[in-house]
Amino acid sequence: MRVLVTAGPTREFMDPVRFISNRSSGKMGYAVAVAARDRGHEVVLVSGPVALTPPAGIRLIKVVSAAEMLDAVSVQLESCDALVMAAAVADWRPVEMSVQKVKKLAAGSELRLEPTPDILLTINPRKGKRVFVGFAAETTGMETEARRKLSAKGLDMIVANDVSQPDAGFDVDTNRVVFITADASAFTLPLMSKREVADRIVKWVENACPLSSVPAPGVSVQDTAPEGGARLAQQWNFIREIDKLKLVLRRTLLLDGSRYENDAEHSWHLAVMAVLLREHANEPSLDIVRVIKMVLVHDIVEIDAGDTYCYDEKGNLGKVQREKVAADRLFGLLPGDQQQELMSLWEEFEDRSTPEAKFAAALDRVQPLMHNHGTGGVVWKAHGVRCGKVMERNRHVEEGSRILWEFAETMIRDAVKRGYLDE
Repeated sequence: MRVLVTAGPTREFMDPVRFISNRSSGKMGYAVAVAARDRGHEVVLVSGPVALTPPAGIRLIKVVSAAEMLDAVSVQLESCDALVMAAAVADWRPVEMSVQKVKKLAAGSELRLEPTPDILLTINPRKGKRVFVGFAAETTGMETEARRKLSAKGLDMIVANDVSQPDAGFDVDTNRVVFITADASAFTLPLMSKREVADRIVKWVENACPLSSVPAPGVSVQDTAPEGGARLAQQWNFIREIDKLKLVLRRTLLLDGSRYENDAEHSWHLAVMAVLLREHANEPSLDIVRVIKMVLVHDIVEIDAGDTYCYDEKGNLGKVQREKVAADRLFGLLPGDQQQELMSLWEEFEDRSTPEAKFAAALDRVQPLMHNHGTGGVVWKAHGVRCGKVMERNRHVEEGSRILWEFAETMIRDAVKRGYLDE
């Protein structure tokens, strides 16, 4: 069974510093994802901003806003058997987001809000035979409100809890919940750990789900390849798998500020930069084709490992091991010779031990600098990033290109001067 789980809060920004959100820690949703994984299911976890370690063996898609979570769920739904919607999605968002921090005196006393998209209501017409489980975190009238949501959103079950209790709900490791099903039955669980609650949820889904799997759309290569086409089948499966890179959102806004860049767009952008900027590399005789290959494959492991914001110190703990596991699985889909080639390119990029790798890594650092400078430092400010951290992280640009490092330093110092980046 393939299970789609959402977790954590969403953030709805009014400016680069302030946002509307809630107290969700993501612990319940992450527990459901781990429980489903441990029971042998394939799991996709769509997570809002949390301070939790990404679980191994689970495909993690990080999002920030309700709109981003809706986009991710909408795409993943087609290939899933069940959805457990454990995320605490913000109900409201500012009508407008200011690119610059709104000053206290200028803000006035009014903040215009509009509803965020209701994810379950939006995707319900596509439910089919899939099992949908929702959550109702309430402080009063818990069961009444939970039954209303169950009916209004067409759920198979809703998990209700009273978050006013100190041992249940937000931030704690325990929960006290009621399962209410579509046939109006209710079952109250005693106080237990969130992992124990998660196990009960997954077992209920297993019993309720009529689908063993939902095949991905498209024709199977194994069904159409000529005799001896096993190599093509392996290559095609890898090509289909890396399509998921388009869903991995980076913490870099497009230059027009309209949305976050995805990893596939980032890799393409770097490849074009490599072609145009090769004359600025420290080593003029480097193999530019190898550089292009590196920038095209270096982010592929994010499909499994999840993209971690570069300045998130806690989120980067264990990142090396997570990425090694992801690389082994993804490149392992390919025929042996190509598996070895792509793994070698990925490791070379990570090690920055050759002129090609140093230049590729320099491009990988300069590109987001351009985006952060061009969007007024919105993402830097949202995450409290300071000039010293940016300088420290990007200093190795000089290893690949002294000219690009001078350019990068100029952008960073100009960002400080303009107020895009705190000193």
